[in-house]
Amino acid sequence: MTPEPGLLFDGVAEEYDRVRLDYPAPLVDTACSLAGLRPESPVVEIGCGTGKLTAALAERALHVEAVDPGVRMVVLARRRVGRSARVNFRIGRFEDVDLPPAGFEAAFSATAFHWVDPSVGWAKVARLLRPGGVFALLTHVGFSPLDEQLHEVWTDVRPKSLEWVPRDRRTLFDGIESRLGNVSEVWAWLNQRDVLAREEAAGLFTDVRLTTDASEEQETAEHLVAVTRTTSMYLGLDASDRERLEQGLAAVIDEAGGSFPLTVYAVLITARGAG
Repeated sequence: MTPEPGLLFDGVAEEYDRVRLDYPAPLVDTACSLAGLRPESPVVEIGCGTGKLTAALAERALHVEAVDPGVRMVVLARRRVGRSARVNFRIGRFEDVDLPPAGFEAAFSATAFHWVDPSVGWAKVARLLRPGGVFALLTHVGFSPLDEQLHEVWTDVRPKSLEWVPRDRRTLFDGIESRLGNVSEVWAWLNQRDVLAREEAAGLFTDVRLTTDASEEQETAEHLVAVTRTTSMYLGLDASDRERLEQGLAAVIDEAGGSFPLTVYAVLITARGAG
């Protein structure tokens, strides 16, 4: 039986922790400032994973309720934040965990909220926030000269990859700007998953904003394959398709000289609870 999507990563927790990106301090500070957070402010983190964002929140002396369904992921998150941190971990799906209504000044979710059932998630976050509280969504997007070729490798191995397409910077960010009236539509656009958009979210959240932090990297086949091994699409493949995918991705990069320039944007989407 295939595990539910949010648990796929638990089996590769150590590798996920090693190769996945951190979240830039300026973006975390922006979210905290918009929410008016102070030391000991109560916040909830949805899908804490191995604690990359959790640690940043704990460093700012916030009281964090960190929720994740993955036992192995939470073990690593506990290790990262240490015993003295003001963090309470809850193992379970966000949809199922009992949390106090209007109990939090902010809600955070880093590269995780697309796994939450949208028919539950947006409304539940709105209920958990105090009046004027902020929902902060973080993720990463990358752009490179090899995007089209790498996508062709994916679609050859996994035809369902046609569900998403490479987009240039202007297309992506113009799309975000045109959707700022509804935070769920922004998140759906970023993740190329229309199912995440909910009409009612426009009435639950206001003041939707985009903030980014860009960095320039030189990507290698070794690192790209390592990251790919921690993605849900890769984990859904059988062994032979995984091998074909890895070989195909490496071949594209080898042909390009062994590495390629990659611009990575850390993206922060914030929205204020309308309640």
